[in-house]
Amino acid sequence: MTESAPPSPSSPFPAPVTLADIARLAGVSRMTASNVVNGKPGMTEATRQRVLRAVEQTGYVANPAARRLAGRRTNLIGVIAPRYGVPYVNEVLHGAVAAAEDAGMNLAVFTTAGSAALERERAALLRTLADGVLLILPSGDEHEVFRDAVPVVTAGSLSPFSVRGDNVHGGRLVARHLLELGHRRVAYIRGPQEGGVYQQESQARERGFLEELRGGGVNVPDEYLAPGDFSEAGGERAARALLALPQPPTAIFASNDSAALGVLRAAEALGLRVPDDLSVVGYDDVGAAARTRPPLTTVRQPLPEMGAAAVRMLLALVRGTRPTPPPPFPTTLALRDSTGPPSPSR
Repeated sequence: MTESAPPSPSSPFPAPVTLADIARLAGVSRMTASNVVNGKPGMTEATRQRVLRAVEQTGYVANPAARRLAGRRTNLIGVIAPRYGVPYVNEVLHGAVAAAEDAGMNLAVFTTAGSAALERERAALLRTLADGVLLILPSGDEHEVFRDAVPVVTAGSLSPFSVRGDNVHGGRLVARHLLELGHRRVAYIRGPQEGGVYQQESQARERGFLEELRGGGVNVPDEYLAPGDFSEAGGERAARALLALPQPPTAIFASNDSAALGVLRAAEALGLRVPDDLSVVGYDDVGAAARTRPPLTTVRQPLPEMGAAAVRMLLALVRGTRPTPPPPFPTTLALRDSTGPPSPSR
């Protein structure tokens, strides 16, 4: 029977407890110890209790990588996300964590700081550790790392198994609202344009927005389509550039709430009153949107529900079934105090 290696004299940490240690302490074979730890039937109650006492005494924890190599489940869902603090990520995670807990699964979150190289590194690690992986706002090539090793579901993407909001409809809702208020000079702050899911989401919102405006007789000039990056700082930069135009817009639709917060900050710095001098609309309806000054009108995506649905779909794939991906989640307009009719003086 293989015994665990003694700790190195220079290391303050003991060697990890192995199944061989459990078997030796319980006076059983390694196979018997493995069967008890993995809940397999056929053991006498006395044997089972001896093994469980050994587990309790040693604090043994199964190695998830070893379990994966042996073809067994680890009860671990891996999540890869750009970073903590991104409101979209936080809201999706809220629902994903709740669904994982309800299913008795563990959930581990790996952040990438938006680095494609780190995304691939995290993906390669989870390929050996997790039963399944949830990708939140992926860059686009993680599927190449996972291939068929583990099931993968994405939040905010157009992959085979994904959850996403109806972005085209969301853009239409914003345009319809601003047209009804009487706005004709309306601008859009785009999201990142370097590819991947960020660009897909922003372009879908823009498409619905512009199509609805054209249907209402409003054509948006190119100078009203400002570059952005889904950040508050990027939203502020874009808003300052738009508001410095000879004929500035009377309303700005930002491609997400973070960018919209930057628009509000720019308006305040320029002495503009929202909504009297400028109407502002965001997208996502994250928690901070209702606490801005004034509270932000925005498109609501049911992000926690999307996170929960992603985990449920992932669990179905882990169990060997092929679920039907849900249709795009409905988007609605959360009307607050940042929009109003255009000022006659502008």
